[in-house]
Amino acid sequence: MKLAGRVIIEQLEVHAYHGWHAHEKEFGQPFTVDLELEADLGREADSDDLNDALDYAAVVRITRELFVEKRYKLVEAAAAALARGVLAHFPRVDAVHVRVRKLKPPIPERIAAVGIDLRLARTDL
Repeated sequence: MKLAGRVIIEQLEVHAYHGWHAHEKEFGQPFTVDLELEADLGREADSDDLNDALDYAAVVRITRELFVEKRYKLVEAAAAALARGVLAHFPRVDAVHVRVRKLKPPIPERIAAVGIDLRLARTDL
């Protein structure tokens, strides 16, 4: 049975070195990453077998590697690279929705976070 669905990973906390300013590049800062992976979930829904499912732990591990491994000046570039990397690592995923929040932006006003929200479909590549 075909079953369109989404695997959701919310508020993955990572420390990364993305940013335009020298102190961001030197000391890094905390980010949160949310992912929604669009895929056909029919196989795992029918089998009830973990071997048929998208492995959440693998998605988290790859996300952490992709987001922290390379440094970007802009969060937009980091988020886009993460989206492309997730699609490359997980062929079953049809599209990925990525939300990245910079939790301590270098802005003098009191603010909870700034960030990027984007969606990349395999057909867009």
